[in-house]
Amino acid sequence: MIAAALALLAAAAAAQPAAPARVQIAIVRRAASAALEASGDVAVVAPDGSRRPLEWKGPLTLRPREADLRLADLVLPSETRLEPAAGARVRVGADLHAGALILRLDPEGTITIIEELGLEDYLLGVLPHEMDPAWPLEALKAQAVVARSFAYASLGRFKDEGFDLTADTRSQVYRGLADVNENVRAAVSQTRGEVLGWDGQLLRAYYHSCCGGHTENMAEVWGGDPSKTPRPLRGVADPWCRLSPQMNWSAYFAWQDLMTAIAERANLPAPLTALRIGRRDVAGYVSDFVAVAGRADVRVKASDVRLALGATDLKSTRVLRLVVKEKGVEFFGAGSGHGVGLCQWGARAQAEKGRRYDQILRFYFPGAELSEVVE
Repeated sequence: MIAAALALLAAAAAAQPAAPARVQIAIVRRAASAALEASGDVAVVAPDGSRRPLEWKGPLTLRPREADLRLADLVLPSETRLEPAAGARVRVGADLHAGALILRLDPEGTITIIEELGLEDYLLGVLPHEMDPAWPLEALKAQAVVARSFAYASLGRFKDEGFDLTADTRSQVYRGLADVNENVRAAVSQTRGEVLGWDGQLLRAYYHSCCGGHTENMAEVWGGDPSKTPRPLRGVADPWCRLSPQMNWSAYFAWQDLMTAIAERANLPAPLTALRIGRRDVAGYVSDFVAVAGRADVRVKASDVRLALGATDLKSTRVLRLVVKEKGVEFFGAGSGHGVGLCQWGARAQAEKGRRYDQILRFYFPGAELSEVVE
């Protein structure tokens, strides 16, 4: 980590948190083995700093070996670095990586692989997997700023595990050099260092696929007092995503599946016999459902029901109505995702209408300021 100053582009603000020179991303976690393949010059670096070339070519398998690691026939210390030279790559699983790789033996005898690289290079591997890289450039630039803001705000979350971020949805989906195109490179480079700020601090910005007509207050999703949510994260009415293929949807669940899902989150004193919508928040998202079990009305959080049923099946808690049928319930809803922050389909529509990325960001994060990280 190195100290950094944040200079506001839009207005003066207080000092922001320090920016890292490089970040560490766990691309393999607690695995029994991992497939690697080097192309170009790659150095093997021991903990004492001594270096030797990786002479093995072709597919290699990394495995734990008692108190150390085995890469093909090489016995390596329990923490070893692979450092590709300029232009060299290491394939891990299906994806190519250009950053330094830390091969680590975990205490439980599994392996973890961590890629160390600059945050801007990290974003190149995030953007095409969080937004379609063929979408308009201004939408991708808005996504780049939000993803960068989220990354900076998330640093330190996994420090106890020895890295900064994960490569999955616990942080952001990251796949190295996979699907990086000129559109992605332009979006990252043309917004280099830009983040969102609020009240002189870095804003933890969020994004989702489609809001269904209104973005959500952050506190309604992750807890807290909605009236105390920072203004940029309170939600806005959004007419832009109405043409999204995810704007309207339906999903059917059998009674047994519903009862199993609800029972994971609430105590049902009897079999489930009915389900209805309980409270809605001001943005129109369902806060809770009322499950009827015998003579009891049991309230269960809508977000818990969605997670238990599967977020790809119950796309959003913006459920418009329920239709009770003999063998189950059909949900009719709008949008996809948690609904907080940037609506990606709305950003696409705005970009297609000629709006710039900063206008898109100000629409979804009213009052937020564009700031620049200067290392």
